[in-house]
Amino acid sequence: MKDSKKDKKKEETLLNKYLAGTASDDELRQLKVLTESSEPLKKDFDNSEKLLRQIADLEMMKLVNTHSAFAKVKDRLKRAQQKKGWFYYWQKTATILLLPLLLLSVLQFFVKSPQQLFKTSAQLVYNDIETPSGLRSVFELPDGTKVWLNGNTKIRYPLAFGGNERKITLEGEAYFKVAHDKRKPFIVDLGELHVQAVGTEFNCLAYKNDNLIETTLTEGSVKISRIQDGFPQGKYMLKPGETLKYEISSNRFVLKDDDIDKHVSWRSGKFVFRNDPLEDVCQKLGRWFNADIKIEDEELKDFSITGTFGDQGLNEILELITITSPINYNMEKREINENNEYETLNVSIQSKRK
Repeated sequence: MKDSKKDKKKEETLLNKYLAGTASDDELRQLKVLTESSEPLKKDFDNSEKLLRQIADLEMMKLVNTHSAFAKVKDRLKRAQQKKGWFYYWQKTATILLLPLLLLSVLQFFVKSPQQLFKTSAQLVYNDIETPSGLRSVFELPDGTKVWLNGNTKIRYPLAFGGNERKITLEGEAYFKVAHDKRKPFIVDLGELHVQAVGTEFNCLAYKNDNLIETTLTEGSVKISRIQDGFPQGKYMLKPGETLKYEISSNRFVLKDDDIDKHVSWRSGKFVFRNDPLEDVCQKLGRWFNADIKIEDEELKDFSITGTFGDQGLNEILELITITSPINYNMEKREINENNEYETLNVSIQSKRK
């Protein structure tokens, strides 16, 4: 099951890179072998090429001022009809009707690869990458920006950045190493906030339905704006080592110097906690391990946790926490659903005094 999912993910990655024009020679060879041995992948590949060619055709047609062209054609036909007989009139009409078909045939002849289509059509095509709980991924955007995605995260971006900005949307947590381009600022849309940079490194945390959005800057500078009614309202400029926290419910910003490692260590598979409330710790562990961790005693939620955890499982991490904390925990057996997938794990935490 795991190998099947891994192979499927590899196929999707290779196909996306090919369509974006970023595949290496070796990756192109791999894709060729896979398409020859997998009928479903070959079908997806053929459908993608067909769709992109149709988009390119549409974009070319949009460049024509149809109203102006039609008016000129009518005028020319009227004058031709007055000067010539019916045969000349229909000869001209047939030529005009066949012209669009001829243009499309020429376009299809010259456009050999979907990678060439992105000059005119890619701004209309978006890609979604999503990582499930317990997995991380790393990839490059079309402009060369490197992105790390944490578990349970979704990113949406255009296959080519057009216009005067490079804008993507994020739900979850990601680390960005932005390719430098002063002419096109890089913008991360977090819903409530926009983070803007031209060439820098920073971490964004903005999980759906959470009350907290965080941005931590490791290098360079970023501008953060709150978005209200579609427009930016105020801004914060971050310096390296600073974290800006935004509480959505109270509309409150908190800017402070922070331990960068605890915000970006997830890239190497580590959990770093520095006097973090138990409630925040449980939330992060729950996201990563696909677990619903409930704290049954209110007084435990603000209990501070400090520690660094690496390759341990959830059970091992909770065992280590109980050694230095006044807590006990109960973990239910994880069930497998009808799709042969593991259900969310239920964990409860109580005070040792009970």
